[in-house]
Amino acid sequence: MSQFSNRVRGFDDNLLRVVQYAVPLADRDDWLRVWQSEIWHLNHRRIARPDTQATLAAGLIRDALWLRTEAWKRALEGTAISCMAILALLCLASAVLALVLTGSRQELMLEFGAPYRRFLVEAVLVVLVTFATIFRRHGHQASATIPRIRRRVFFLFKSALVLQLAFLISADICQPLHAAFPLAHDILQTFVAVVLSIAGLRWGFHDQETRCKHCLTALESPARIGRPSHNLLEWNGTEQVCRHGHGRLNLPEMETSWCRSGQWLDRRSENHQVA
Repeated sequence: MSQFSNRVRGFDDNLLRVVQYAVPLADRDDWLRVWQSEIWHLNHRRIARPDTQATLAAGLIRDALWLRTEAWKRALEGTAISCMAILALLCLASAVLALVLTGSRQELMLEFGAPYRRFLVEAVLVVLVTFATIFRRHGHQASATIPRIRRRVFFLFKSALVLQLAFLISADICQPLHAAFPLAHDILQTFVAVVLSIAGLRWGFHDQETRCKHCLTALESPARIGRPSHNLLEWNGTEQVCRHGHGRLNLPEMETSWCRSGQWLDRRSENHQVA
């Protein structure tokens, strides 16, 4: 019994020493204390536990992996990378569906080649119309050149993915009509692609305006500021903040002649003014 207990204790210690590197550094000390106490308790029980050893190892590994994935989720939630990744995955899924519907890569290129070239021309017109009809702009304090360039690059790639996704979805929806009604297929696909592109670009503008101007993280913790009865006399609306403390965005409840859009307030500029 003593040899079995020593062998089990050595296996648990080695497993704990290896698996700890899967745990985020900020949570590692607490995680080690909890599992060391659990292992000590099991090692000092008076009954053998060959079946408990496998259960303990599985639970220890699952707990470490859950902490790591949860840390990744918190770090990536609302970021520009996660937004781009989701759009890219949706485009990939739509492309795979189009490949399944057509049957082969050659058929896919044959059926979607001409509509895609036509869509590129339509996309230019859609972008121009969308830019011309978007009137709301958020005023903000002057920021550094690099964050401004990063915002524009992010918006450029996001818009490209949105337009690509709009074409792929329209192609998937209208593909069953291609063989029987080619003319109706072309007209319907053009209409669906244009509608989805406009809706997608408008979402892109709204998403861009509700992100931090420095780290491009989606703003959170919306809070009501002011009273609804003060729409005409005082500022009234919603305030959202960056979780990294870069600043806050004030959105008016009702647009007026003296407050037509939201305003981004940089935290560093506010601290400098206070000082």
